[in-house]
Amino acid sequence: MNRMYNKLWLILVLLLVCGGHSSLRAQEIGGTQIPVDAEATYYSSLSLPPLDVLFENAKTAPAYELAEVQVLVEKSLLAKEKRHFLSWFSIRASWQWGNFQNDATFSDVYQPIVYSYTENEQTGYTIGAGLSIPLSDFFDYGPRIKRQKLTLKMTELQREIQYQALKQEILDLYLSAQSQLTIVKIRAEAVVLANIQYRHTERNFANGLTGSDALALEKEKQSLTIERYEGSKSLLTKSIMMLEILTNTPIINK
Repeated sequence: MNRMYNKLWLILVLLLVCGGHSSLRAQEIGGTQIPVDAEATYYSSLSLPPLDVLFENAKTAPAYELAEVQVLVEKSLLAKEKRHFLSWFSIRASWQWGNFQNDATFSDVYQPIVYSYTENEQTGYTIGAGLSIPLSDFFDYGPRIKRQKLTLKMTELQREIQYQALKQEILDLYLSAQSQLTIVKIRAEAVVLANIQYRHTERNFANGLTGSDALALEKEKQSLTIERYEGSKSLLTKSIMMLEILTNTPIINK
């Protein structure tokens, strides 16, 4: 009777332990609860996009677009400097229209009063041009264009420097993610095998083919395997999310 009671008590403890570790059997990918086996299978088949695709997509990042806008501003200023000579010229024109009327009265001692009325419509226009060249502007015209070209070149170089720094950061994260992905794939396969082994031992225990010590040992192995897998997955997810932010490229299914 005591042996049966001890066995039932041990089964109850093991069920509580299994229940305490049940949270390890389901994880989230993009906010969706899925079993660890399915999640491990997902990460086993996960692959990173080609590096050149990430580099190209990084050009849509806000930091690069800001540098690109600055280049466009400097190009616009250069075009303005090249057109500066037009300010030396001036053109003027005018157009006039008028309707003239004349009402007159004439008389003398020999003639009666004579009335006269005339009306005349006139139009006119003038066109003129002028040239005024300040000597300071004249002699500084070429150097001003050259200075603006240098400013444009400096802005383009700053954009490229920023892009190279961004590519370096992407490369570091990419290599880190590749290494972590390899580890996650290995540990994901280990999780699948550990779950299979534990379920097999659990069935044997339920059928009385194995003891509680073997079941507890398999549970410990399973928990340790999942713990290692979760640690590696966390590092991988962090690197991938950083890549997604820097490159505007979705990698993990949401």
